[in-house]
Amino acid sequence: MNDSQEFDHALRRRHAEAITHLSARTQVQLRNQLAAAAAAPRRPAHRVAWTAAASFAALFALAIGLQLRPQPTTAPQSAATSIARDHDDSDATLATLDENPDLYVWLASKDAVALASE
Repeated sequence: MNDSQEFDHALRRRHAEAITHLSARTQVQLRNQLAAAAAAPRRPAHRVAWTAAASFAALFALAIGLQLRPQPTTAPQSAATSIARDHDDSDATLATLDENPDLYVWLASKDAVALASE
């Protein structure tokens, strides 16, 4: 015999010995509780738990699906509107550059060429 079988037999012997030392009242109470537990219907707790888990999974899937759906796009701008906006922006940019001619002087310097080379 190996160690686990010897251990199992020793525990079974101790259990049998402990049962012989129980009072009759305790043995009757244990039998009644065992019979009541066997006769009791199974609780539907596992059904409720599975239903709740499935509901939460469906809720999370719906939330993720709503996040991933494509957003409605706006109507495209007409070409004339976008050209007019680009033209207005370029005029403002050119006006800013015209106000500060030092930028052109710096771009022509050796520092700007060295910085661009790095």
